[in-house]
Amino acid sequence: MSGFPETAAAIIVRVKSYLVYDSGIGGAWFSLELLRRKKAHRVVFYADTLNFPLGLKSETELYNILDRFFSYTSVTTTKPGKVFDGIFLACNTISSVYLRYWPVFKKKVPFPIVHTYAYHNGLIGLPKPLILATEATVRARIYTYFTAGRGVEMAATDLIEALQQDDTQRAMELVKQTATFASKERFSHVVLGCTHLSEVAALFEEEGLPVYDPLAQVLGNLKLDNDEGFEPNTRQLILHATGDYSDVVNYVRRKAAILPEEVLLDAD
Repeated sequence: MSGFPETAAAIIVRVKSYLVYDSGIGGAWFSLELLRRKKAHRVVFYADTLNFPLGLKSETELYNILDRFFSYTSVTTTKPGKVFDGIFLACNTISSVYLRYWPVFKKKVPFPIVHTYAYHNGLIGLPKPLILATEATVRARIYTYFTAGRGVEMAATDLIEALQQDDTQRAMELVKQTATFASKERFSHVVLGCTHLSEVAALFEEEGLPVYDPLAQVLGNLKLDNDEGFEPNTRQLILHATGDYSDVVNYVRRKAAILPEEVLLDAD
């Protein structure tokens, strides 16, 4: 596991425009948080819904999916007004593949690429974390590495699917079941190893479990955007979907109401 790239997040000083990759609502949550926390004015969310769930795919399939995304990115950024301050791979499954092949993918775009493991240093201090992730992320064993073998990785496929389908009741039941198991086995923390799970971080905390959320770590380490020269109500979310996007659109419309300024949901 040696030879990991240094995090690019630290060199992003002034956030203006980001491109976010994910297969579903995890990326939508992250995109909205970038806007809500005033970390960006413009976010393009590449919702790869055609390939959901990514966690059930092979490494070869995931490599090809990531390669297609970077091909889209390299072509898109040649167009006027399509320059980004950085790319967020807001998906642990895809981030795991990126870490294995980053020298190949880094050459495809001229700006920083930030993956979900960018701020992993806090993981090493967790005594006995339960890591909830997709099957592909569990197979990659990267969280086992970053927790020095103290972490126990467990696939959370049912919970991830419930969140993607906006099945709130089912998601709450699964959180309670997982929390009961974690307490019985005396786990010290729950690590949200899939970005869909950021949506239920507060539910785990209500069950008395400390939460380590890699996406929240990334957000917390980003500096605020510079508002100089921008008019009010100019923050913008642009959706580019590869397949059916109804789940993502419904999620964004429901959550965008919490933003202090209008979010424009535009077709790309």
